Amino acid sequence: MLGEAGTQAPTLTVVNNLTEFAASVSDLASNNRGVRWFRGTSRSTHSLVPSLYRHPTMKGANDLIELEWELLSEFRHQAPPFAGKLPDANLELLFLMQHFGVPTRLLDWSENPFIALFFALENAMPNPVDAYDAAVWILDPVSLNRRSTSYRVTNTGIFGAYAPELAGYEPSADGRRVAMRLPLGIFGIHNSPRIVAQRGAFVMFGRDTTALDLNSDLSGPDGVVHKILIKAESRWQMRKDLSNIGISDSVVYPDLDGLGREIKNRKGF
Repeated sequence: MLGEAGTQAPTLTVVNNLTEFAASVSDLASNNRGVRWFRGTSRSTHSLVPSLYRHPTMKGANDLIELEWELLSEFRHQAPPFAGKLPDANLELLFLMQHFGVPTRLLDWSENPFIALFFALENAMPNPVDAYDAAVWILDPVSLNRRSTSYRVTNTGIFGAYAPELAGYEPSADGRRVAMRLPLGIFGIHNSPRIVAQRGAFVMFGRDTTALDLNSDLSGPDGVVHKILIKAESRWQMRKDLSNIGISDSVVYPDLDGLGREIKNRKGF
Protein backbone atom coordinates (compact mmCIF):
# COMPACT_ATOMS: atom_id res chain seq x y z
CA MET A 1 0.00 0.00 0.00
CA LEU A 2 2.00 2.90 -1.33
CA GLY A 3 -0.54 5.62 -0.63
CA GLU A 4 -3.61 6.21 1.46
CA ALA A 5 -6.60 8.54 1.42
CA GLY A 6 -5.91 11.80 3.24
CA THR A 7 -2.15 11.65 2.70
CA GLN A 8 -0.44 15.02 3.15
CA ALA A 9 2.34 16.02 0.76
CA PRO A 10 5.76 16.76 2.29
CA THR A 11 7.01 20.34 2.30
CA LEU A 12 8.87 21.33 -0.86
CA THR A 13 11.72 23.65 -1.89
CA VAL A 14 12.81 24.18 -5.52
CA VAL A 15 16.47 24.97 -6.29
CA ASN A 16 18.21 25.85 -9.57
CA ASN A 17 21.90 25.77 -8.63
CA LEU A 18 24.39 24.55 -6.04
CA THR A 19 24.33 27.83 -4.11
CA GLU A 20 20.56 27.64 -3.65
CA PHE A 21 20.84 24.00 -2.59
CA ALA A 22 23.47 24.77 0.06
CA ALA A 23 21.39 27.72 1.31
CA SER A 24 18.27 25.57 1.60
CA VAL A 25 20.10 22.92 3.62
CA SER A 26 21.68 25.61 5.81
CA ASP A 27 18.35 27.34 6.42
CA LEU A 28 16.69 24.10 7.44
CA ALA A 29 19.53 23.25 9.80
CA SER A 30 19.45 26.68 11.46
CA ASN A 31 15.67 26.78 11.80
CA ASN A 32 15.33 23.23 13.06
CA ARG A 33 18.36 22.26 15.08
CA GLY A 34 19.24 18.61 15.25
CA VAL A 35 20.39 15.71 13.11
CA ARG A 36 19.36 15.59 9.45
CA TRP A 37 19.81 12.79 6.95
CA PHE A 38 19.68 13.11 3.16
CA ARG A 39 18.71 10.88 0.24
CA GLY A 40 19.11 11.71 -3.45
CA THR A 41 16.82 10.35 -6.17
CA SER A 42 17.36 10.78 -9.89
CA ARG A 43 13.62 11.20 -10.43
CA SER A 44 11.63 13.45 -8.15
CA THR A 45 8.61 11.17 -8.48
CA HIS A 46 10.37 8.26 -6.73
CA SER A 47 8.91 7.68 -3.28
CA LEU A 48 10.76 6.81 -0.09
CA VAL A 49 10.18 3.08 0.05
CA PRO A 50 12.78 0.29 0.47
CA SER A 51 13.62 -2.14 -2.31
CA LEU A 52 11.78 -5.09 -0.71
CA TYR A 53 8.53 -3.14 -0.68
CA ARG A 54 8.87 -2.32 -4.39
CA HIS A 55 8.09 -5.92 -5.42
CA PRO A 56 6.05 -5.79 -8.66
CA THR A 57 3.30 -8.21 -7.54
CA MET A 58 3.67 -9.02 -3.83
CA LYS A 59 2.17 -6.30 -1.60
CA GLY A 60 1.14 -7.83 1.74
CA ALA A 61 3.45 -7.08 4.69
CA ASN A 62 3.55 -10.69 5.97
CA ASP A 63 4.38 -12.06 2.53
CA LEU A 64 7.10 -9.45 1.91
CA ILE A 65 8.75 -10.01 5.30
CA GLU A 66 8.72 -13.77 4.70
CA LEU A 67 10.22 -13.13 1.25
CA GLU A 68 13.00 -11.13 2.91
CA TRP A 69 13.71 -14.15 5.12
CA GLU A 70 13.95 -16.37 2.02
CA LEU A 71 16.38 -13.91 0.41
CA LEU A 72 18.43 -13.80 3.62
CA SER A 73 18.54 -17.61 3.83
CA GLU A 74 19.65 -17.94 0.21
CA PHE A 75 22.31 -15.27 0.67
CA ARG A 76 23.62 -16.95 3.82
CA HIS A 77 23.79 -20.28 2.00
CA GLN A 78 25.35 -19.09 -1.27
CA ALA A 79 27.57 -16.11 -0.35
CA PRO A 80 30.45 -17.75 1.62
CA PRO A 81 32.53 -18.69 -1.48
CA PHE A 82 32.54 -15.00 -2.44
CA ALA A 83 32.56 -13.26 0.95
CA GLY A 84 34.20 -15.71 3.36
CA LYS A 85 32.74 -15.84 6.87
CA LEU A 86 29.36 -14.14 7.14
CA PRO A 87 27.96 -12.42 10.24
CA ASP A 88 25.99 -14.67 12.58
CA ALA A 89 23.35 -12.05 13.44
CA ASN A 90 20.53 -11.83 10.90
CA LEU A 91 20.24 -8.07 11.21
CA GLU A 92 23.96 -7.64 10.54
CA LEU A 93 23.64 -9.89 7.51
CA LEU A 94 20.77 -7.71 6.29
CA PHE A 95 23.15 -4.71 6.08
CA LEU A 96 25.56 -6.79 4.00
CA MET A 97 22.74 -7.86 1.68
CA GLN A 98 21.69 -4.23 1.27
CA HIS A 99 25.25 -3.30 0.31
CA PHE A 100 25.23 -5.88 -2.51
CA GLY A 101 21.80 -4.96 -3.85
CA VAL A 102 19.63 -7.72 -2.40
CA PRO A 103 16.14 -6.33 -1.60
CA THR A 104 15.58 -5.57 2.10
CA ARG A 105 13.47 -3.33 4.35
CA LEU A 106 16.41 -0.93 4.67
CA LEU A 107 16.37 2.46 2.94
CA ASP A 108 19.75 4.17 2.46
CA TRP A 109 20.42 7.74 3.66
CA SER A 110 23.53 9.87 4.10
CA GLU A 111 24.59 12.27 6.82
CA ASN A 112 26.16 14.45 4.09
CA PRO A 113 23.79 16.53 1.90
CA PHE A 114 26.31 16.79 -0.93
CA ILE A 115 26.70 13.01 -1.12
CA ALA A 116 22.92 12.77 -1.46
CA LEU A 117 23.01 15.45 -4.15
CA PHE A 118 25.67 13.43 -5.99
CA PHE A 119 23.31 10.44 -6.18
CA ALA A 120 20.46 12.67 -7.37
CA LEU A 121 22.65 14.01 -10.21
CA GLU A 122 24.79 10.94 -10.88
CA ASN A 123 23.20 10.13 -14.24
CA ALA A 124 22.79 13.73 -15.43
CA MET A 125 23.87 14.35 -19.02
CA PRO A 126 24.23 17.51 -21.14
CA ASN A 127 21.10 18.16 -23.21
CA PRO A 128 19.42 14.80 -22.47
CA VAL A 129 16.51 13.75 -24.66
CA ASP A 130 14.31 12.74 -21.72
CA ALA A 131 15.36 14.71 -18.65
CA TYR A 132 13.57 14.36 -15.34
CA ASP A 133 13.44 16.54 -12.29
CA ALA A 134 15.63 15.12 -9.50
CA ALA A 135 15.22 15.45 -5.74
CA VAL A 136 17.08 15.37 -2.45
CA TRP A 137 14.98 14.28 0.50
CA ILE A 138 15.75 15.54 4.00
CA LEU A 139 14.79 13.44 7.02
CA ASP A 140 14.61 14.29 10.72
CA PRO A 141 15.48 10.84 12.12
CA VAL A 142 15.03 11.86 15.76
CA SER A 143 11.45 13.01 15.15
CA LEU A 144 10.84 9.86 13.12
CA ASN A 145 11.99 7.68 16.01
CA ARG A 146 9.91 9.58 18.53
CA ARG A 147 6.80 8.93 16.48
CA SER A 148 7.71 5.33 15.76
CA THR A 149 8.54 4.38 19.35
CA SER A 150 6.05 6.52 21.33
CA TYR A 151 8.89 8.86 22.41
CA ARG A 152 11.01 6.07 23.88
CA VAL A 153 14.33 7.27 22.46
CA THR A 154 17.98 7.27 23.47
CA ASN A 155 19.92 10.42 24.41
CA THR A 156 20.87 10.94 20.78
CA GLY A 157 17.47 9.86 19.48
CA ILE A 158 18.96 7.43 16.95
CA PHE A 159 19.52 3.73 17.54
CA GLY A 160 22.60 1.66 16.79
CA ALA A 161 22.37 -1.53 14.81
CA TYR A 162 22.49 -3.67 17.96
CA ALA A 163 20.00 -1.66 20.06
CA PRO A 164 17.33 -3.74 21.83
CA GLU A 165 14.65 -1.50 20.31
CA LEU A 166 15.31 -3.22 16.97
CA ALA A 167 14.03 -6.57 18.24
CA GLY A 168 10.59 -5.92 16.72
CA TYR A 169 12.17 -5.24 13.30
CA GLU A 170 14.49 -8.25 12.92
CA PRO A 171 14.07 -10.52 9.88
CA SER A 172 11.72 -13.42 10.50
CA ALA A 173 10.52 -16.57 8.77
CA ASP A 174 7.06 -15.64 10.07
CA GLY A 175 6.11 -12.19 8.80
CA ARG A 176 3.83 -11.64 11.78
CA ARG A 177 6.79 -11.70 14.16
CA VAL A 178 7.95 -8.33 12.86
CA ALA A 179 5.69 -6.51 15.30
CA MET A 180 6.70 -2.84 14.87
CA ARG A 181 4.65 -0.81 12.39
CA LEU A 182 6.39 2.48 11.62
CA PRO A 183 9.97 2.82 10.27
CA LEU A 184 12.96 3.56 12.50
CA GLY A 185 16.13 5.61 11.84
CA ILE A 186 19.27 3.63 12.67
CA PHE A 187 23.02 3.85 12.22
CA GLY A 188 24.33 1.02 10.09
CA ILE A 189 27.30 -1.26 10.44
CA HIS A 190 30.42 0.02 8.66
CA ASN A 191 30.98 -3.14 6.66
CA SER A 192 32.57 -1.50 3.60
CA PRO A 193 34.67 1.54 2.64
CA ARG A 194 31.73 2.84 0.62
CA ILE A 195 29.36 3.15 3.57
CA VAL A 196 32.08 5.08 5.44
CA ALA A 197 32.76 7.41 2.47
CA GLN A 198 29.04 7.96 1.89
CA ARG A 199 28.36 8.65 5.59
CA GLY A 200 25.67 5.99 5.42
CA ALA A 201 22.63 5.75 7.68
CA PHE A 202 19.42 3.77 7.28
CA VAL A 203 15.71 3.70 7.86
CA MET A 204 14.46 0.23 8.80
CA PHE A 205 10.86 -0.30 7.78
CA GLY A 206 8.39 -2.26 9.87
CA ARG A 207 5.01 -3.72 8.93
CA ASP A 208 3.69 -0.54 7.31
CA THR A 209 4.66 -0.71 3.64
CA THR A 210 3.62 2.90 2.95
CA ALA A 211 6.38 5.15 1.63
CA LEU A 212 7.71 7.72 4.12
CA ASP A 213 6.57 10.64 1.98
CA LEU A 214 3.08 9.17 1.52
CA ASN A 215 2.51 8.17 5.13
CA SER A 216 -0.01 10.48 6.81
CA ASP A 217 1.58 9.73 10.19
CA LEU A 218 4.95 11.08 9.01
CA SER A 219 4.42 13.55 6.16
CA GLY A 220 2.77 16.94 5.77
CA PRO A 221 3.80 20.37 7.13
CA ASP A 222 4.64 18.94 10.55
CA GLY A 223 6.14 15.75 9.18
CA VAL A 224 9.62 14.28 9.33
CA VAL A 225 10.53 14.62 5.60
CA HIS A 226 11.19 17.63 3.37
CA LYS A 227 11.80 17.56 -0.38
CA ILE A 228 14.26 19.67 -2.36
CA LEU A 229 13.36 19.60 -6.06
CA ILE A 230 16.06 20.04 -8.71
CA LYS A 231 14.70 21.03 -12.11
CA ALA A 232 15.78 18.91 -15.07
CA GLU A 233 17.45 21.82 -16.88
CA SER A 234 19.69 22.48 -13.84
CA ARG A 235 20.97 18.96 -13.30
CA TRP A 236 24.01 18.94 -15.62
CA GLN A 237 25.47 22.24 -14.43
CA MET A 238 24.90 21.32 -10.79
CA ARG A 239 26.65 18.01 -11.34
CA LYS A 240 29.70 19.81 -12.78
CA ASP A 241 29.69 22.32 -9.92
CA LEU A 242 29.48 19.50 -7.38
CA SER A 243 32.52 17.83 -8.95
CA ASN A 244 34.40 21.13 -8.80
CA ILE A 245 34.03 21.23 -5.01
CA GLY A 246 35.37 17.69 -4.69
CA ILE A 247 32.28 15.50 -4.59
CA SER A 248 33.20 13.13 -7.40
CA ASP A 249 32.93 9.43 -8.26
CA SER A 250 36.21 8.39 -6.64
CA VAL A 251 35.19 10.14 -3.40
CA VAL A 252 31.74 8.53 -3.21
CA TYR A 253 33.01 5.17 -4.48
CA PRO A 254 36.53 4.87 -2.96
CA ASP A 255 37.72 1.97 -5.10
CA LEU A 256 38.85 1.19 -8.65
CA ASP A 257 35.27 1.18 -9.88
CA GLY A 258 34.83 4.76 -8.65
CA LEU A 259 38.14 5.85 -10.14
CA GLY A 260 37.16 4.32 -13.48
CA ARG A 261 33.85 6.18 -13.45
CA GLU A 262 35.59 9.44 -12.66
CA ILE A 263 38.15 9.11 -15.45
CA LYS A 264 35.38 8.25 -17.90
CA ASN A 265 33.28 11.23 -16.86
CA ARG A 266 36.24 13.62 -17.14
CA LYS A 267 36.56 12.71 -20.81
CA GLY A 268 32.88 13.34 -21.55
CA PHE A 269 31.64 9.76 -21.80
